[in-house]
Amino acid sequence: MLGTMAAKLFPLLFNMMGPIGVIPAFAALTAQMDERTRTAVARRAALLSFCALAVAVFLGAAMLEAWGIQNGSLILAAGLIVTLTALLPLMPQGAGRAQQAAPGPAPAPLQLAVSPLAFPTIVTPRGVGILIIFVAFFNSPPEKLVVLAIAGLMLVLNYIGMRAAHGFMARIGMTPLLVLGAVFGVLQVALGVEMMADGWLALARP
Repeated sequence: MLGTMAAKLFPLLFNMMGPIGVIPAFAALTAQMDERTRTAVARRAALLSFCALAVAVFLGAAMLEAWGIQNGSLILAAGLIVTLTALLPLMPQGAGRAQQAAPGPAPAPLQLAVSPLAFPTIVTPRGVGILIIFVAFFNSPPEKLVVLAIAGLMLVLNYIGMRAAHGFMARIGMTPLLVLGAVFGVLQVALGVEMMADGWLALARP
């Protein structure tokens, strides 16, 4: 059960709050900073993001549990979020995280690490929503720790991506990220549809 949960959660988080969006956003936001400042900003953003996700895992799921929502409803809600999130970039009003984060004058480095880098570039509302729903469904202490560990792994990948962001964008560019995003986007739609079907079936059972 834990293996199946991890296999579904990891690609979802990778597409919603992983390096695909973080690398170009970090490169744009820190273009005028020296390497030491960039490292400090990346470290601070990763730590703040982990704290926020830990709160989401342990507090947000407890609130959903207190409301007594059925498991079928949780699965259906997760599937809806996953599907709509994957389809959003295809809409005319959809915009990538890098495009949202880049415009405007850059704030002070420590402020930038909080917003817009940690919130909402890394810790996206949809990613937090998926974490809370997964933990509400897989709510034993070992399962919660697995969910938090997967989120922590994502932040490690983000930190590595931020440290390599400027070199990556200068030498390789956006094309591999766009291709990877498209692949994970298709996978995300498939997972979302499957979750919605599972949710409907769970609610239909007597």
